[in-house]
Parts: sequence; structure tokens; C-alpha cells
Amino acid sequence: MEGNDVLLFLQEKIHTVVMAVNDEAGRPATCAVDIMDCDEGGLYFLTARGKSLYRRLAAGGFVSLTGITGGHTMSCVAVSVRGVAKEVGTDRLGRLLEKNPYMYEIYPTEESRSALTVFCICEGSGEWFDLSKKPVEC
Repeated sequence: MEGNDVLLFLQEKIHTVVMAVNDEAGRPATCAVDIMDCDEGGLYFLTARGKSLYRRLAAGGFVSLTGITGGHTMSCVAVSVRGVAKEVGTDRLGRLLEKNPYMYEIYPTEESRSALTVFCICEGSGEWFDLSKKPVEC
């Protein structure tokens, strides 16, 4: 599978991933993040400026994430990505909200959405494991 196909699979088929970022003491901290868009530049997600995730990303910027889809271990596909998360601001926010309309339920007003900012994971690498295929596809 090509790199862009893996990113699209991660966005469309897995969507919610567990992301690790170092906390203020340099220890890994995890959180669930939705991958909301992708292109040749990377993977896009958003967070609110007041959240601890935002502070961690602003302080360090390097992230690692894993997403899994499938009913059980032998039918799952797992994708892991490591890279630099760069804040790209609000220019892409409208696109992310359009592609992920459930976000309007979480942030229902313009005022609540004004806290959001977009990050792009770029300059990274990743791994693909498809346990539903024999031999296992990596």
C-alpha cells in the first residue's frame, strides 16, 4: 500500500487513534484524537487551545499514534505513525468541520469553535500491519 493510501485509510477507516505526546515532565501522555483529513502534506487533526494536548504539542511537537480497526486480532489492521505535529492555525478548520460534521455537536457555537486550532502531522514515518491477510502484510 502506498503512503497516501495508508494516510487515507487511517483517516477514513480508523479515524480515532491513540496519540502519545510528552508531558511537561517529559513522560508520555496519551489521548484519543480523530484524524480528520489528510493530503500529501500529512494528517490533520484539531484541538482546543485550552486543552493539555495543545500545551503539550506547543511545547514539543513530536507525536506518535496508533489506530486499529477490525473485529478481533486476526482481522485487524493497525497503523502507527510518528512525526512532527505543526500547528497550521484555523485556515483549514472549515474544511475539517465540513468533513466531520459531528464536531458541530461538540462545539455547537461560533464562540466555542473559536478555541479550535488545526495541527498537521508531517515529517514522519509509519508502519502498517494487516493481520487479516496471510502472510501478514506489513
